Amino acid sequence: MLGAALALVMFGLYAQEQACGNGEPNCYVSLRVHPEDRLFPQGDQLNPNVVVVGIDDKSVKDLNQYPFTRDRYARVLDHLAQDGAAVVVFDVGFTEDRQGGGDQDFQKSIVAAKIPVVLAVGQCDGCTRFGDHQIQLTGIDQIPIRTFRCLDPNLQEPLAPCQKPIKNVQLGTTTIALGNDGIVRTLPLFVSAACRVAQSPCDLPVLKPISYVAYQDFFVGADAGGVNLAVDGPNAATVGQAWSKPLYVDQFGMTPVYFSAHPDAVKEQGRYYSFSDVFNDAVPPDSINGKIVLVGAYGLTGFHDSFQVPTGGGSEMNGVEFHDNVLTELLSAQQSKFTYPEPSWLVLLTLLILCIGMGALLARLSLLKGAGMTLISLVVYTVPWAVLQNIPVPDLIHPWLGIALTYTGLTAYRFLYEDREKRKVTAIFGQYLKPEIVNQLAAKRSLEDITMGGERRELSLLFVDIRGFTSMSESMAAEDVLKVLDEYLGDLTQIVFKWDGTLDKYVGDEIMAAWNAVHDQPQHPLFAVRCAYEMLMHGPELNQKLAAKGLPQIRYGVGVNTGLAVWGNMGSQYRRQFTAIGDTINTAARFCGAAGPFELLIGESTYQAVKDYVAVELAPGIQLKGKSAETFRIYKAVAIRQDEQSPWVPFPTYAATVGTQVYTQETVLGAGATAIHENPQ
Repeated sequence: MLGAALALVMFGLYAQEQACGNGEPNCYVSLRVHPEDRLFPQGDQLNPNVVVVGIDDKSVKDLNQYPFTRDRYARVLDHLAQDGAAVVVFDVGFTEDRQGGGDQDFQKSIVAAKIPVVLAVGQCDGCTRFGDHQIQLTGIDQIPIRTFRCLDPNLQEPLAPCQKPIKNVQLGTTTIALGNDGIVRTLPLFVSAACRVAQSPCDLPVLKPISYVAYQDFFVGADAGGVNLAVDGPNAATVGQAWSKPLYVDQFGMTPVYFSAHPDAVKEQGRYYSFSDVFNDAVPPDSINGKIVLVGAYGLTGFHDSFQVPTGGGSEMNGVEFHDNVLTELLSAQQSKFTYPEPSWLVLLTLLILCIGMGALLARLSLLKGAGMTLISLVVYTVPWAVLQNIPVPDLIHPWLGIALTYTGLTAYRFLYEDREKRKVTAIFGQYLKPEIVNQLAAKRSLEDITMGGERRELSLLFVDIRGFTSMSESMAAEDVLKVLDEYLGDLTQIVFKWDGTLDKYVGDEIMAAWNAVHDQPQHPLFAVRCAYEMLMHGPELNQKLAAKGLPQIRYGVGVNTGLAVWGNMGSQYRRQFTAIGDTINTAARFCGAAGPFELLIGESTYQAVKDYVAVELAPGIQLKGKSAETFRIYKAVAIRQDEQSPWVPFPTYAATVGTQVYTQETVLGAGATAIHENPQ
C-alpha cells in the first residue's frame, strides 16, 4: 500500500512538472532537478557539415569596430559565397536602418550570393505565451529591415508584404524557452510573430528556428514546395516523407534537443573561425565549401547571447553553437539522434512496479540489506538509460525518489511499528526468559510471529520446590522467609536461563520452567535434565549464602517430565499469560513432590531421550495418583556425563550423603550406562 501510494504521489508531481517544465509563467513546479541531463554524451562529434563563424573579441580588436557596419557583413558573405558555402545563417539582429552603414552593400551581397541566406527574427525575452503547438510572441517583433528582405522601396508599413522579395532570403527565429531552472532543454518549433495577432499588416508566416530553416535549405532544398515542417498528430512533427520517424513535439510546440557536445566543442573539434579571419579571407575555402555556416556572437564581451544547457557543467553555450547541436540532431543518419521524453504511461507503470516491488522486497529484508538493495535498484534502473542515452530521454528523479522514499517510509514504519512490538515482546517475556532469548524473540517482526493462543507441542517441564518449606516458614520471621525465597528463587532462575529454559511461573516456593516452548529446542529433555543437575549441584553454595546471612539451610527436590502439552498465551479477557497446561505438566509436578532432598525424578519419555547421557535407577515405592505402577515407570537420576566418551559424574545426592561410591555393573538402565549403588565400606 505504501509503495502504491508513493508511486501515485510521484506521478502526480511528474505530471505537474511536465505541464510546467517549459517555462510557462505562473506555474508551480514541484521538482527542478534533472539528473537525466548527465546522460547526454558530452563529447560526441558535431556534424562536420556545419561550421561556426564567431563574432568574438578577436574580431572586434582586428576590425577596431563594434557594432560592425553592414558593409563588413557584406564582405564576409561575399567570401563565404565565393568559398562555396551551402547555406549562411546570420544569428544577428538587423532590425534597424543604418544610413551610411552599408545597408545597400549588404543587400547587394545577399542578392549576389545566390545561396540561401537565413536572417534571424529575434526573440522577445519575457513576453511570450503558449498557444496551440506554438509560442506566440507579444510586444514588438525584432524583424530584419525590409532592405534585406525586399527589393522594392521602403514603405511606411515595414511589415507590409514585399512586392519584390529577395528570393534566397528566409527568416528563422532565435526564440528559446528557458526551463524554470534556467536551463534550455527544448526548442520551440513553431513561433507566431506578434504582428500576426495585431491589426497592422504582417507578412510574417509562422516562423521556424533558424537551425531548422538552414537544415531544410541544406537537405531538402530551398524550393522544396509542400515539403515543410508540420505537426502530424498530437506529439509528432514531420517533413513530408523525408524522415523515417517523426520529431517529437509537445502540446506547446516544444521538441527536446539532443545535445551532442559541451560548450566550446565547436572550437575543440576545429570547426570554428573568427569573423575577422573570414573578413580578411584568411580561411581555407575547403573549410567552407558545401557547409552550413552559422554567423553570430561567440563569447563576445558585453554581449549576452548564451545560456545554460544540460551539457554545460556550469558554463554557458553560445546561441550559434546551440543551433549547431540542433543541426547535428537534424542531420543525423536515419534521424538516429531524434529524442523524445519517456511516455507518461511508462513513467506511471515504472513507478508502480518499482515502488510496489521495492515495498514487497524491503518488507522481507533487514534495514541494512534493504539499504543495499535500494542502492542496487537505483543503479540497475539507471544504467540502461545511460547506455541507451537519448532513446528516450528518461524521467529519473521521480523513480529515484519513489525508490528512496519507499525505503525511507518502510524504515520509518518498521522503526515505529516494530519498536512497539519489541516492547510488547520484552514486556511479556522479559520476566520468563534470559535476556539473550528475549532479544531473539524481540527481533521478530511482530508479536503475531510468536505463537499466540494455544499450540500443542512436545515440551520438557521442570518443577523444583523446597522440602518442608511450609513448616519451616511457620517458625521464621516473615522477612526471613522472603530473604530465603529471594536467594533461592533468584539463583535457581538464573540456572534456568543459563540452560535456555522458559520460566513459566512461581507458586510459592515452587518454580515451573519449560523447554521447547517459545522457540524450537531439539534437545530440550537433555537441557532440562542438565539444568536440574546444576540446580542440585548448586545446593551447597546456596546454603552457604543463606548461612552467611543467618538464615536456615534448605533442601529441595526436582522433577522433570517430557510429553505433549498445550503452550501459548492463555487466560481470560481480564488476565492472560504464557503458560503450559496438560497431563505432562501435572505429572512433572508430581515427580517433584515425590523427589527426595537433592534428588531428581524423571519420567519414561524423558529417560528415553537422555539415556545416552544420564544413568538412572528405578524409583521403587512411588505411586502417583491416577497412574498404574505396573505401566508407569519413574526413574531417579544417579549420574550424568558430557558425551558418550566422557566419564560418569554422580548426582549430588550421593556426594552429599555418602563418603564413598562404588560403580557396579549389576543394573544397566542407560545405553551402556552403569547405575551407581550405595556400598559403604
